[in-house]
Amino acid sequence: MLVICGNPALVFADQSSDVAALEAKCEAEREAKIKPLRDAEIAKCKADQNNDPGYCERFWKDYGNASRGANGGTIPRMFGDLPICVAAFKARKALADGDLR
Repeated sequence: MLVICGNPALVFADQSSDVAALEAKCEAEREAKIKPLRDAEIAKCKADQNNDPGYCERFWKDYGNASRGANGGTIPRMFGDLPICVAAFKARKALADGDLR
């Protein structure tokens, strides 16, 4: 008896691309929420007469990303708790654990 089943490599690639699409949606939604906050910080920095505009752009470019705190702990990224981001995290973890169905 011949059983035809999907190629596991193709199934994994499809699941991987689905996870990547979820992660891309998460990053797009995060960026949409962070951009106005980042722009406000850059504008506030530029308003200070002592700051170079290029410095302000460089200093605030990663606003909202995870970073290290003064005590060495990690400060989590902003808006990582959006529903799409939580779903992307769970999907990535399931893919890494081989638990996707």
